Amino acid sequence: MTTFNLNNYDFDAIIFDCDGTIADTLPVHFLTFKEALAEQGQVLTSEWYYARTGLSSSKLFDAYEKAFDVILDRAALLARCRVLYEAHLDVLREHSFTAEIARTHFGHVPMAVASAGLKSIVTATLRTLDLLELFDCVVTVEDVTHPKPAPDLYLLAASKLGVTPSRCLVFEDTEEGLEAAHNAGMRAVDVRPHLTIDER
Repeated sequence: MTTFNLNNYDFDAIIFDCDGTIADTLPVHFLTFKEALAEQGQVLTSEWYYARTGLSSSKLFDAYEKAFDVILDRAALLARCRVLYEAHLDVLREHSFTAEIARTHFGHVPMAVASAGLKSIVTATLRTLDLLELFDCVVTVEDVTHPKPAPDLYLLAASKLGVTPSRCLVFEDTEEGLEAAHNAGMRAVDVRPHLTIDER
């Protein structure tokens, strides 16, 4: 891990991405998508999935349909994913670097989560990790018209926190997420260099 000092940043609020940033959800999502797709007769390999982390469910399904020339029953997939995700929460872990920042700043600055995930899944993730109560609001892809890298999620989070976007500091783990934060006029920290080797 590289050295990080939050005192080097000037901000009035902190906004966290969820998947891959504050929570190590990739193993959970992989198992969820793999089982949901298998029910439709499709195969999902870890190599293909892990090369596309950070995509919303909709964009992931777009990529899958294009790559394998199939048409997925998306409504059924999403419904099953909501159920299957909670069945795999036993493999969920937090990313300690980011989770500790949230714990340390709880009660000192407004904080939010802005995720490309589904509301029920993001909420279940944060609740399982005992992090949900740290945040003033949680916004997800269902709350906006345009997902990351559009700035919508981060602008909505800033609005709900009552903080000017330029005064928000974002923690992200994907290029799309970092681009979304920059498009919103926010400073962003790429958490990937700060995760342990196992977490990466």
